[in-house]
Amino acid sequence: MSETGNIEALAKLVSKDIFKWFKWGTCAPKDEDWSCESDHHGKNTHPSDVVFYYEDPYTGQTQYLNTDLKSYAAGSITKSSITRALKTLAMSVECANISDSWQNKFLLNDVGFGEVSGMLFIYNHDNEYDKDFQVELDKVEFREIPVADGNELVVVGPDLIRRLCDVVSDMKMLKAEDMFPGQDEYTFFYPDLIRARRCGDEWGKPATIEALSSPWLIIKHRGRREFKGGFIIYYHESGETVDEFIYLIDAMSHYQMFSSDYSIRVRFTAASSNANANFEKAKYEYLKMWGNDEGRKRQMDSLEVQRITNFTKSFNPMEIGMREDV
Repeated sequence: MSETGNIEALAKLVSKDIFKWFKWGTCAPKDEDWSCESDHHGKNTHPSDVVFYYEDPYTGQTQYLNTDLKSYAAGSITKSSITRALKTLAMSVECANISDSWQNKFLLNDVGFGEVSGMLFIYNHDNEYDKDFQVELDKVEFREIPVADGNELVVVGPDLIRRLCDVVSDMKMLKAEDMFPGQDEYTFFYPDLIRARRCGDEWGKPATIEALSSPWLIIKHRGRREFKGGFIIYYHESGETVDEFIYLIDAMSHYQMFSSDYSIRVRFTAASSNANANFEKAKYEYLKMWGNDEGRKRQMDSLEVQRITNFTKSFNPMEIGMREDV
């Protein structure tokens, strides 16, 4: 494989390493072209680098993500490159939702078929992108992107990819140290909502794309001899204020996470130097609001807070061709 081919394989390798831990599946065909169904696209076919899927925890329908994997050097991540990629992806998603060719190649089952969304996955292979990706994304003129009615596009940029890599690396570390169970013994947590209830059994639920891009990610896990069952909350905000942690603790209570003898571990992924002190202040303020109730105090004392190690996910392109799993 050429070096250019190796660099292109980086995005595939990283996406594979990440999403299996979030309980996403991958449709068997890779790098497949399929028939265009639109006269105004000016194409005969559309490409699919990879198609991910998962079951929506509230509807039970299978959600498909027709994915365009990009591996860019820092200088190539620009408004124009993002716009070009989104235009191509929008056309492919429009066709994927109506294409017999796409569905024959990728659809697992007609039963429970939800919808096909598009995901643009932008990996920075030289690890030199130090800008705020959201600022660059906000420059895109989205009215120029031909998104069909009812279709959805999501963008996973370098900063979110780094965060997800950090979370997965931490999960692997906890498992290696017998502080976290195997993949069959944890689930991503979805509380019942006012207008939506979780579908089916609570275990084995995937992390939806919305959950992965939210301010925090909640995992519920079973216990073993080495640790109690409970929750791990990956917290992605800066932790600069006490109020944000009061809100987090109140959410734990609302979700009934304190209702049993669960362990609750809050793990900061990108917190400021003040985060730990602010969390302690939030516990104190929360107790004051509840009159320093002894039961609440035990709940607050049981909360564990720790920063995770931030890893840099980078590979040598010349080594990629030697890997059998690419």
